[in-house]
Amino acid sequence: MARFNRNPNFPDQDYPKEVTTPSKLREHLKKLKLTRNQPKLNLLLTHCEHPTDELIAFCHKLTNILSIAWLTDKSLEAPLKGFPPHQPNLLSAIQTWLEET
Repeated sequence: MARFNRNPNFPDQDYPKEVTTPSKLREHLKKLKLTRNQPKLNLLLTHCEHPTDELIAFCHKLTNILSIAWLTDKSLEAPLKGFPPHQPNLLSAIQTWLEET
């Protein structure tokens, strides 16, 4: 269900062995936020240009834990954020989003 990219700021024990259900993902994200004393978490979905309605609905349930953005041309309702993948100033737009969240 989820693949976590390793971040050198987080020790290996902060990464779950396997995330197979939505409830395990929510549980891990809450634990990560608390144990690492992170005031905010952000998630940028990069290989999902055509998000399904089910995935969008699930992500809405996670917005109390983290800010979520997509590289997609699809219109998304707030608090989800969408960035067109071929936007000329994509990196700048993402950096602005990260600063605002």
